[in-house]
Amino acid sequence: MNWFALRQHRKQLLIFGILLVIYAAFVIPTGLHFWHVYQHTVADCAQNPANPTCGDLSTSSLFPTTLDRILTGLIPSAVIFLPIILGVFWGAPFLAKEYGEGTNSLAWTQSVSRRKWLTVKLVWMLAATLVLTAAFATLITWWSKTTNALDMDRFSNGNEFGIQGVVPVAIGLFVVSWGILFGAWFRKVMVAVGVTLVLFVAVSHIVIPNLVRPNYMKPVSVTAPFGPRQDDAGSEIPQGAWITSNTIYDSNGHAVLGDIFPAAPPQCQKVIQQATSGTTNDHGTIRKAVPAPNGEDPIAECLDKAGWHQVTTYQPAYRYWDFQWIETGIYLALAALAIGATYWLVLKRDA
Repeated sequence: MNWFALRQHRKQLLIFGILLVIYAAFVIPTGLHFWHVYQHTVADCAQNPANPTCGDLSTSSLFPTTLDRILTGLIPSAVIFLPIILGVFWGAPFLAKEYGEGTNSLAWTQSVSRRKWLTVKLVWMLAATLVLTAAFATLITWWSKTTNALDMDRFSNGNEFGIQGVVPVAIGLFVVSWGILFGAWFRKVMVAVGVTLVLFVAVSHIVIPNLVRPNYMKPVSVTAPFGPRQDDAGSEIPQGAWITSNTIYDSNGHAVLGDIFPAAPPQCQKVIQQATSGTTNDHGTIRKAVPAPNGEDPIAECLDKAGWHQVTTYQPAYRYWDFQWIETGIYLALAALAIGATYWLVLKRDA
């Protein structure tokens, strides 16, 4: 049975193995090149701190060529789309094709039981998914050390979080498992492909990053004045932290959303009217604040005196791996749910 499962999926394994080799051929040399340029630049800046380019090192400033921009966008994108590619080409057809061609009935009439037939096939498929996604995730995590050092957004950037560490491995298992379930459920490859695609986008790009991930652990809150010292909140937030919200509150503690003018106290409304000059373009009237003689923003200064303040919540960078393991556990639990449902469909419904 093991030899049969291997022969049945050998073409798929070979194709994705070749893709992995091609991907590594791009990742390894470019990763070494980017890291060398970064280290060389940091060393130069240490010797010449007055160099104006050293004050704002970033991916775009350090690698300005078109080829560099293409590589910094294309290489991470491969891992972003890898789970759905596996779900479409491995997961969805895994059982749907068997049902469509009737080969499942042929296998079940032999000496191999349904449970053993399904178990062996699942073990091979999930093991291959684990190895392949782990290889891609290892490569992109290593390659991203330069961009992580420059931009410090591995935690705050949703895409960076989802393609590095252990999370992409769990996402791959999740998508493939649900693709297998939908194939067994609908018994039609294209229907299973469509539903798998919708699930992937909804769960891994909308629900978990925006609604679930920010709540894994209670965020840290920082309160700061609204006015001339409004940067105090930012100064208390450690580098690399994930800022989850920044809300302005009036003197009564009510959140101010949208335009602040209607909620501002009368004296500040006058300041707003006096300190702004209206210019009109195709998009309507633009209000441009006029700085006070002391260089401060008179609007912010007035609101600060009126008791307005801002509250910033964030997740510290040291929680990165805690969040990685929590999210990995969620995806693995969802994958286990799909595998359990697949067993029920094959062993009970189709019995």
